[in-house]
Amino acid sequence: MKYFYCSFKFLILLLLFNILTVQNIFGQDDKPKTFDFPDSMTPYNWRLSLGYSAIKMPYDIALEGATINWPLIKFTGVMGLPANFLLDAEISTEVVTNHFELGGRWVYKFNNELHADVGYGIAFLYGQLKQTGYDSKLSGWYSYPTIALGYDFGPLTLTLRGSMSFINSLKSESGGLETDFAIARSNGFFYSISMEQRFWNNTTILLGFQMNYLKMYYPQWPLFPAIDRYYWIPEFQIRFTL
Repeated sequence: MKYFYCSFKFLILLLLFNILTVQNIFGQDDKPKTFDFPDSMTPYNWRLSLGYSAIKMPYDIALEGATINWPLIKFTGVMGLPANFLLDAEISTEVVTNHFELGGRWVYKFNNELHADVGYGIAFLYGQLKQTGYDSKLSGWYSYPTIALGYDFGPLTLTLRGSMSFINSLKSESGGLETDFAIARSNGFFYSISMEQRFWNNTTILLGFQMNYLKMYYPQWPLFPAIDRYYWIPEFQIRFTL
């Protein structure tokens, strides 16, 4: 219950941030160039963004997890397609871990303000750790069905998104020992709250909070988690359009 309470508090903080900043951008006529908000784009137009996520790892995995903010850099692109479809691509990296995702979404507009989308993404994971005596590799395929509901306030947008995580295959290597997990299985879910608004000229800033409830969140693999259980993993996000 405390994790949902934490999400609610972050939503309140986003709304307060809106109250403090909206007057500075209310005069802008053009709407923000959003990424997470469910909105259609002119076919074959595209946008790029660069973001950063701070992840608090569970205490069971890292004894210092209560104080570590695990850095994750994300480079994202989205392109409009006909019939309210979007094509998404994202590269996430923390140097020793790389996550390449490609997916699509279909956008539905209830009215000018209230929008929704449904989508599906597939991702390839590759990690390699060769230092301090370790010689380990990890590779595999993930899939992510997703659904979102967003509201356009004009100068900013607010989006609630929920996603499922499935591990389609996973292979690990340590020295000469190789383990192959070829059976597809559910890996849990995650949900996010994000706000997007104009930042400077034509750029947009996204502030978000994501709560992960997962067995295997790919940034944690260099910590070699050995406990087969689901973890609540909070994640704070910031992203800028380029």
